Amino acid sequence: MNCPNCGTNNLDNATVCANCGRSLSVGAQSYTPPPPVSPGYGPGPGAGAPAGMNIPNYLWQSIVVTLCCCLPLGIVGIIFATQVNSKLAQGDTAGALEASRKAKLFTLLGLGIGLVFTIIMFVFNGAMIMNAVREAQANQ
Repeated sequence: MNCPNCGTNNLDNATVCANCGRSLSVGAQSYTPPPPVSPGYGPGPGAGAPAGMNIPNYLWQSIVVTLCCCLPLGIVGIIFATQVNSKLAQGDTAGALEASRKAKLFTLLGLGIGLVFTIIMFVFNGAMIMNAVREAQANQ
């Protein structure tokens, strides 16, 4: 005998459902299974990242570049980095991948420009110090 509440198959002489505990009396309502879910409902294709796909957001790298190397490009990197997780939450995997790519690009550009600028400043300052030392030695 099937339970009118949950549809569980019980013994013919059972008076109570083994699954849900409801009465199996003859006057109980019959079980109607829920309708199948239509493919048009729920998240569609591309909703969220595919299983096992990890899209990096480069947020902490952008913050370090902003603080240590190149402020303008680091800020742009932070903006794109914060868009990655929000686009993933909305189900826009392609947008999240694009934002991740741009965050990485601006972060690496900021790092490169910051390092080149730092090297140039060390060379320039070193030359200035050497020039000052030579002038001091010449004046003695």
